[in-house]
Amino acid sequence: MDVWVDEFKHEQPQTVPGFFVRSTAPINIEQDECKPDGNVPTVSDIVESLYQNTKLNTSYTGLVIQIHGYNTGIETVVQNGKEVEGRDYVCEGWQRTWEYLNQSDQAIYSKRHSFVYLGYRWPSESVPSSFKNAGRALPLTLKVVLWGGLFLAAIGLLLLMLFASPILDALSAILMILGIAVSMVVVTLFILRIIVYFRDTYRANNFGVPDLVEFIRQLDLGLVKRHMNESLFETVAKEAGESLDLAPDLLAKAVRKTWEAIEHQPALFNAYDDAAFRLLLPALKQNSLAPLDDAVFLKIYTTFVLAEKPAYNTANFAAATAYWTQKKRIRLTFIGHSMGGFVTTQVIRILSDAFDPAAIGDSQSLEKLPSSDVGRVFALGRLILISPDIPLSTIISGRTNVLRSSLRRFEEAYLFSNEGDLALRLASTTANYFSFPASTRTQGFRLGNVTVNLDPSKQSLHRQNAYGIVNLQELMNDAYPSPLLDFIGVQTLDRDTRSIGQEGDKKREALKKRGGKVDEESLATAKKDPESIADLFTYLDCTEYRDVTTYAKRDQQEINVLICEGQRSPLKFFDYTTLLKAYVDFSNDPGKGVGVDVHGGYFYGRLSNLLIYRLAFLGFQGLLDSLVFQPPIELAENSDMPLELRAKLQQALQLPNEQRRIIAVECLSWLCEKRKIQVAASPERYYVDVLGFRRGETRAQILTQAQVDPAPPAP
Repeated sequence: MDVWVDEFKHEQPQTVPGFFVRSTAPINIEQDECKPDGNVPTVSDIVESLYQNTKLNTSYTGLVIQIHGYNTGIETVVQNGKEVEGRDYVCEGWQRTWEYLNQSDQAIYSKRHSFVYLGYRWPSESVPSSFKNAGRALPLTLKVVLWGGLFLAAIGLLLLMLFASPILDALSAILMILGIAVSMVVVTLFILRIIVYFRDTYRANNFGVPDLVEFIRQLDLGLVKRHMNESLFETVAKEAGESLDLAPDLLAKAVRKTWEAIEHQPALFNAYDDAAFRLLLPALKQNSLAPLDDAVFLKIYTTFVLAEKPAYNTANFAAATAYWTQKKRIRLTFIGHSMGGFVTTQVIRILSDAFDPAAIGDSQSLEKLPSSDVGRVFALGRLILISPDIPLSTIISGRTNVLRSSLRRFEEAYLFSNEGDLALRLASTTANYFSFPASTRTQGFRLGNVTVNLDPSKQSLHRQNAYGIVNLQELMNDAYPSPLLDFIGVQTLDRDTRSIGQEGDKKREALKKRGGKVDEESLATAKKDPESIADLFTYLDCTEYRDVTTYAKRDQQEINVLICEGQRSPLKFFDYTTLLKAYVDFSNDPGKGVGVDVHGGYFYGRLSNLLIYRLAFLGFQGLLDSLVFQPPIELAENSDMPLELRAKLQQALQLPNEQRRIIAVECLSWLCEKRKIQVAASPERYYVDVLGFRRGETRAQILTQAQVDPAPPAP
């Protein structure tokens, strides 16, 4: 196993169990792998939390995994002349998130026995990387090139200073320019190393992804074996408990931990060995089990030795797998931020079965509707991408979309983006310039750069730059919705890429007939999309998002969360320069309370936090219901809510599901409009989660861009 598990610190039992899962891969391969301190939980603790949830809640069980991005290294401190790990800001951030889930959002923590939350850390490094290590790792060839270039430049300078001759002056200039140019090649490579982007990409792809895949595989195996061991655990707890005065939960944990200690040790497993078992007692007596006497564990151990133990054979595994087939699968949800979106999507590709018959079909007939099931226990639930550092082609149904098959497996998908995200616009696009196979600048942008804008042809239905759900009227009026590619694009300094999708196709065809040059810098493919993958996402453009924040020294102040005060979309060159300074100020010291986090500010806003986590834990339908039954402060106070909408919201509690959710989606649009968030909602979300259509039939129609006819509601 290539991860270790810790539990978030808490003083009282919490509704949503939370764990911190960390890859053991080191920052540099010469270092030893990271080891836990020996007093931490194990994978079996997560398995037990999920297993108990499935027994206590037969309607829904979810596992939510949140993954961080690039440039998130662990602080190092010097102790006794040696560098050791200090504060882990990622772990602290996941701790705050877990506290938010259990204390601040009633809509989530009121759903008992429904969720388990995991914060996953892969081995990232902070900018700048170690200058010492970068110099020491410089290959000999590059050292020769560097010093050779400097030597040529020095000779040119020396000739220029010692001799006054036109020919020698020209030769000196040539030598200096050539020497500096050669040296700058090495300096550029050195800079690329210390900004750690490519090093983090390697770690994410080769350490973070496989470790998380293996972890999920172990959870899947652990849950199957946990059911196989159910009768054994009950028997041992009953027999050992007759002579032990322990609370049932504490006894059950002691039984499970004892089994975990002896299961893979044949010397202890089949025959009683008091001396050998006593060596394991310190590892068993941890956390809540620490106060227990040694005699408790010895009694449980002897009972295990005498009990009839399950055989892990093919027949028993088949029976346990059948048990999970009959139950509702555990929904696997991912929240990926920045390069964490890359980790998430690569994990999905590996977890998806390439030989699933439902995923194999003719590319023209579109008979590929793969199941969301993963392994024996899990199913892919919701995908939340926040400023993801992945290509734009992810949402285009062309040959270049390497995630095409796996993305269809998710039941719901959401994208949070920001036009002013300079971390993606500058760092990521620059770093990927010479490696990403794009021939135009726009296609070189990342998915987190997508903005929601209205096509000019939609001005009759909407006002330009409208906030809220910009395609809500089309959905509510039973009109066949326009493809979402008509609502999204990438805003550049000198080009408007909003004319895309079907409307863009019409304009390009008209331009061709007139002999004009076709604009290649758009999200539209050269030929008509064979299927509408983009319509499975709901896009939340937070560029102008304004809200009460938790920024240091600006806590509870209403400000622009992701751009500077007074700025508006589309951002101009001067806006970007101002925003760059604000981002640098924030990055240098977030605790000073200055600057703007253009890349991760979503986690500082009140409404954005609510949307991210309610969508992840409750889904779109659950979010709509929560706006009625557990409304946020904006709806609870509703002082500036339109009177008609306020009256509808007051009546919604007594209305049937469909009518209540139609009102709730209007309230959601108003909330986003109030906070200046632009949303392009997936038609699937409205037809399935509001009107109650069957998801499979609706998705098939959306993917094939067929007319979505009213279908019988899902039972």
